[in-house]
Amino acid sequence: MPATPYVSAAAFRAHPTYLDLDSLRPENPDPAAQDAVLTTLLLQASAWADNECDQPLGAHLNTQLTRARTDRSGMIRIHAEHGPVSTVTAFGYGWSPTSITSLSSPQAWVEDGTNMVFGLGAASGAWTGSLQLGFGAAPGVETFARITYVAGRVATQLMAPVTAGATSLTVADATGIVPGGQYRIWEPGFEETVTVSSLWQPPTPSSIPAATTVLLDTATLVDHETGHDFSGMPADVRLAVVNYATALLMRPDTAAEDEFPATAMASTTRGKDSRRTGVGLVDEARRILCSYQRVR
Repeated sequence: MPATPYVSAAAFRAHPTYLDLDSLRPENPDPAAQDAVLTTLLLQASAWADNECDQPLGAHLNTQLTRARTDRSGMIRIHAEHGPVSTVTAFGYGWSPTSITSLSSPQAWVEDGTNMVFGLGAASGAWTGSLQLGFGAAPGVETFARITYVAGRVATQLMAPVTAGATSLTVADATGIVPGGQYRIWEPGFEETVTVSSLWQPPTPSSIPAATTVLLDTATLVDHETGHDFSGMPADVRLAVVNYATALLMRPDTAAEDEFPATAMASTTRGKDSRRTGVGLVDEARRILCSYQRVR
């Protein structure tokens, strides 16, 4: 499950679902308690989107173990398990799983976000094993490879308030953010797109990310509050998450008609809503996610 939902509770509330979102916990009218339930629901919807696509959609660090063959030009071509690939952080190859040579500064050519090409001719690091030739490995010989890369799209939140005219902001997770990249702040009524400075140095990607200050190319236009989405996620993927979460909230009032029996949402969420179920929204969410599914 993603650590952060792909759509914040505030952004979901701003979407025209026409649902009563103030009685998700009837015994606790505190708005914070209502948002906590809604955030959990959005996390479930985000995880559902990941499962539909057979890969995490949010930016994440992935290590892939595979086998490949070196061509006559000293190139190794590897298809990434997850995509799109934004950064390759480590690459190692060898004649056996126990004899892996790690390159000190791997350079990869990434095609269509999923096909990685490594040139061993100028690789900084000696070949490990008996297959060593002038360029690193014999053409056509099967080699073992270990690649670590960042895949997916940025989906994090602001960790501190941002004032209009700010040239930096703090996010919960900088994974996937690249210098020069454009990202959207999804604060209802105050949305804007910002560009990361080309001079900003991203931190080393980690499986345990930390809050990070990101430098911007131009100043922000308006104030922003903590907790709003800072995202590179396509708008249609966000809509798919909203649609599925809405469908969960639209569960029928009787168990006999319940098409989502595993949910624990109160029937009062729907009030007098005339819509019977949210199955149509689930179908639309699946249609949207078709183009983001993992390519094997």
